[in-house]
Amino acid sequence: MQKLAKRAAQAQRQATRRAIKQIGHDDAGKRSQARQGLKSAVKEVRENLEAARRARREDWELGPLAPKRDLGFNNYGAAQEGARQDWTHGNSNRERPQRIEQRCAWAGGVGQLNLAPQDRVVILDGPDKGKIDRIQRVQLASGTVTLENYHRALTVGVFDDPSRSQAMPISISSIRLVYPLPDPKTGVVRDVIINQLKAVSPNMHSPNMSLDRWQHGKKWDRVVPGLNTVIPWPEVEVPEYEAKKADTVREQVEERTFYYSLLGPPMPDQVLDELRNKYSRFRTRHEKWYVEQKEAEAEANRRRTQLQAASMQTPLDEFHEKQRQLRAAEPEPVLSEDLLEKIGEFMANKQDAALHQDDVSDAASQPSAPQS
Repeated sequence: MQKLAKRAAQAQRQATRRAIKQIGHDDAGKRSQARQGLKSAVKEVRENLEAARRARREDWELGPLAPKRDLGFNNYGAAQEGARQDWTHGNSNRERPQRIEQRCAWAGGVGQLNLAPQDRVVILDGPDKGKIDRIQRVQLASGTVTLENYHRALTVGVFDDPSRSQAMPISISSIRLVYPLPDPKTGVVRDVIINQLKAVSPNMHSPNMSLDRWQHGKKWDRVVPGLNTVIPWPEVEVPEYEAKKADTVREQVEERTFYYSLLGPPMPDQVLDELRNKYSRFRTRHEKWYVEQKEAEAEANRRRTQLQAASMQTPLDEFHEKQRQLRAAEPEPVLSEDLLEKIGEFMANKQDAALHQDDVSDAASQPSAPQS
């Protein structure tokens, strides 16, 4: 069994080293890919600037004879998809979480983001500044959202595919939530820009608390701190599924088909073998019959080794073996009365010498009397 345990520990160490090495290779590949992507994006931006300068010069010099670049068939003004991506995270992994937290700070932070699809928001930056749109998707990993109608760009694929209008991600810090609230003076309900949201855990009787997994999985209320007004989450349509013949319905999943007691394993042996791979090198727990078999094999190997060593002994090895057997056959030594008396006398002399040494040390430490 020691051999099996040593083999499992060695396999675990080897797997750990391979995993660490693979992680290093993956990180290096990601950094290289990020550098290449950033390089190609910068190159594309420079080409677009040169093309814009050339088009401006042609429009100025040619006038009515200038080419029509806004017809849509020549991909004029379209950007490559690589130029619209954020390549900075490949070289600044330590700064990215702080930057994402700053983007989501006004909406409650990354842990409890108070935004969801179908929320109405207003754009604060860019060419679409001041326009109101709905959130189509929230990318919490990057702190961005995509809108349904605005903040789009004409893009072409890697292989110069036909240009298409594509929704581009916009930072959460560049939008604010819009919700109709009554005016405290006139009482007229109108759209209000909400600059800050706070997550508050509701009580069990709160009408805004939702435990349904289709309600965005939100277990809290979003509140405007200054007004203490709860902003309800947008309504979500529950998708309707039709069970097919090959589907496993919920009743079948929740049906109990296996019963066990404390004296048996928590699941059948066949399931355990599928989960832990009974032939894996990392396995540390084995069946009783397998342990007995391995112990019997180890004992047989030990006896075989002893027989081989005994058949190849020299006369000196035989003499040493005979002396070891004689020493092992001798009884335990017994102390006689004379020997015990001598040991006690020796211990008493040692104790008297130690006491005398302590008295001398105390006398030396006392101050002497002054002389007249």
